[in-house]
Amino acid sequence: MTKIAVILGSIRPNRAGADVAEWVAAKANTVADVEAQVLDIAAFNLPHFAEEAAPAFAPAKDPDAIAWNQALAGFDAFIFVSPEYNHSVPGALKNAIDFITPSILANRAVGLVGYSFSAGHRQIEHLRDIMASFTTGVVRPEVNLHLVSDFENMSVFKPAAFHDGEVPTMVQAILAQDKALSSLR
Repeated sequence: MTKIAVILGSIRPNRAGADVAEWVAAKANTVADVEAQVLDIAAFNLPHFAEEAAPAFAPAKDPDAIAWNQALAGFDAFIFVSPEYNHSVPGALKNAIDFITPSILANRAVGLVGYSFSAGHRQIEHLRDIMASFTTGVVRPEVNLHLVSDFENMSVFKPAAFHDGEVPTMVQAILAQDKALSSLR
């Protein structure tokens, strides 16, 4: 069984991402031998990153950051679900990523889901760059959701039917990547 964390990358109280993350987890759970679970970064109450040293050199000392890392360590692979803010990832998501001990993500498969007026393309490319510093295996299949066509009134998530197979396709790529990377962990 491959355990996949679906990381909800927005902390706004009126965020559309919670419904997107639940949809991604439900679609991922349709793939054999997958157990997907949503991890909401808002639930961890992470402070602004201000550790004495980067997690690559010393584990985080903040209790909320320790809890965040412990939660992530229980998963085999990850899917980041994120809106696009100002052509990039939300600050809260980048902050949460900055707290991650690199060994938790190293040689792990990662999938990306974005949503915005540009279907999340720009923030996904930024996440690809960020994940490269962790030596992850970001899969090529991604899910791009548009605020106009996949959200009623640009707020209520109602994905177009053509998205139905995209998450399972991405998860299949995650499983293949996970298998390929497992010998490196």
